[in-house]
Amino acid sequence: MTDATALTYFLQGAALGFAAALTPGPFQTYLISETLSGGWRRGGPVAFAPLISDLPIIILSLFLLNQLPEYFLRITSLAGGIFVLYLAWRLWLNWRSGVGQIDADNSSTNRSLWRGVITNLLGPGPYLFWALVSGPILLSALRQSIFVGLSFLIGFYGVMVLSLLGIVILFDQTRRLGERVIHGLLLLCIIILIILALLLLRQGIWGGISL
Repeated sequence: MTDATALTYFLQGAALGFAAALTPGPFQTYLISETLSGGWRRGGPVAFAPLISDLPIIILSLFLLNQLPEYFLRITSLAGGIFVLYLAWRLWLNWRSGVGQIDADNSSTNRSLWRGVITNLLGPGPYLFWALVSGPILLSALRQSIFVGLSFLIGFYGVMVLSLLGIVILFDQTRRLGERVIHGLLLLCIIILIILALLLLRQGIWGGISL
C-alpha cells in the first residue's frame, strides 16, 4: 500500500512539476533570456535555481503564509517587480551591445544561477503555488509517511528541472537561426519582463492575485 501511495504522489508531483516549469513568469523569461544571450552554459545553471530558492518558500508556505497579513505578499510583489525591472534593464544593455558569445567563465554562470534564485524568491508565483496547490498535497503526503512526502518532492523537482533544461536546450538550438532572430527574441524577452514587472508592481500596490 505504501509503495502504491508513494507512486501516486510521485505522479502528482511530476505533473505539477511539469506544469510549473511551463507556466510563463519572470523566472522562465529570465531562463530563456540567459540561454539566448549565452547559450546552455548560461541558461543551464538557472534551471537548478528552484532547488535552492524553494526550500524557504516551502517552509514559509506550509507553516507561516496563511497566518501572515496580506501586506506581506504585497511587499514581496513590489520587491519582485523592482528586481524584474532590473533584469530587463540588464538585458536591454546586452541587447544594445549585440548578442553575446557563450561565456564559459564560472563567475558568469554563478551570477546567472544566483540571479535566477533571487528572481524565484521575489516572485509571488512560487509562494502562491506552494500555499494553494502543492503545499496541501505535500502535507497530505507527509501525513502518510516521510517516504511518501519525499516521493512527491522527487517527482515534482525531477520533472521540473528536466523540463527547464529542455527549455534551455530548445532555445540554445534557436541561437543557430542567426543573430537577427536572437536579437528579436531578446527584445521580446525585454518586453515580457517589463510587462511582468508592471503586473508585480500593480499587485503590490493594489493587491489581487496574478502570476
